[in-house]
Amino acid sequence: MRAPAFSRALPAGGARRLAAALPLAVLLAAAAPAHAQAPTDVPPAEAGRRIYAVNCARCHGLNMVSTGSGSADLRRFPLEQKDRFVQAVTQGLRAMPAWGNTLKPEEIELLWAYVSSAAR
Repeated sequence: MRAPAFSRALPAGGARRLAAALPLAVLLAAAAPAHAQAPTDVPPAEAGRRIYAVNCARCHGLNMVSTGSGSADLRRFPLEQKDRFVQAVTQGLRAMPAWGNTLKPEEIELLWAYVSSAAR
């Protein structure tokens, strides 16, 4: 029996490795969000937490606990300064990159819902 055409183009054992890796690739693709947008049946703060985990936690830390990178402690962000938050996220601030071309305004609103729910 002749091997399928795709396996003839792969190095020796490549077809087996590809077949073994395929289930993992499918699992990862299913688990990864296509975009950080949250479903509408999720409370805004939870939807914002999910967006935060994908886009912000790298610098601002899990659950807004700073990683020591010098980023702002968002748990202490002043609740009366939402406009400042939106501007910083949209346009960037000092070392923080601008997210205005990455996140939709609705997603930034959800981020604010999360940050303001955890602010002390």
